[in-house]
Amino acid sequence: MNGEKPYDFASTPGKLPKQVVPLEYSIRIVPDLNKLTFSGSETVKINASAPIRELVLNSAELEITKASVDGTQLAPDAIKLDANEELLTIALPDELPAGEHLLGLEFNGKITPKGRGLYYMPYQEQGTGAKKMALGTQFEPSDARRFFPCWDEPSFRARFQLTAVVPENWLAVSNMPVESERKVGANIGKEVRFQPTPLMSSYLNVFVAGELDVIETKAGETQIRVIATKGKAEWGRYALESTAQILQYYNDYFGVRYPLPKLDQIAIPGGFGGAMENWGGITYYE
Repeated sequence: MNGEKPYDFASTPGKLPKQVVPLEYSIRIVPDLNKLTFSGSETVKINASAPIRELVLNSAELEITKASVDGTQLAPDAIKLDANEELLTIALPDELPAGEHLLGLEFNGKITPKGRGLYYMPYQEQGTGAKKMALGTQFEPSDARRFFPCWDEPSFRARFQLTAVVPENWLAVSNMPVESERKVGANIGKEVRFQPTPLMSSYLNVFVAGELDVIETKAGETQIRVIATKGKAEWGRYALESTAQILQYYNDYFGVRYPLPKLDQIAIPGGFGGAMENWGGITYYE
């Protein structure tokens, strides 16, 4: 009986060079809800398997304002963007030796209504009719690069830690539970930092934020939640109870435990692609 071939990074097809791989991303995003833009910064721990003279990764519809490697700021002309190929090439002043290094980037982007990357969702609040807006992301198949520069191919698996600044009365949701929250400045909002993810592909990241309600239960040690705009969370009671039962059944049936501490189902106004299997934060049209 022939089984499926074991996964092999080197032989997996892709467009990006494989001499450099990301290991860990630390990403900070600050949306501007009035201008429908966002600013971001990230530090990426990378590993080079051989000496290199440039870094090549994905970026689309982002303005890269600063780049550094191992703490050394690079000249603006070292940053090259290819809009057609959605590639960011960073020329290095000297050959970078093999081993682990830190890439730092600062960037700006747009919040669009298109359902690619970071998008906004206008809606009317249940019960009050008030006009509201929420934020969400859609990264499959290759749109994480519109949220942050990254090695945006499924074979490049890394750990991701997201931090986002949102209004104080908003709930922010990502793949992992919240690690910390703190107020930032006067009338700015709060900074929400999430726990790091396990190794995963970039397209499985998720970020949803807005005036949201939550109902929750547990399946074993796993927190199960249904999240929706205010006044609608209770509509997901059946989904909540069914998910807890199904997850427990699959844990027992396959003998493999669900590996994350939580599993959220996020019902969003509008909707793109029907549903998205973001790890730990499934989104679908309400």
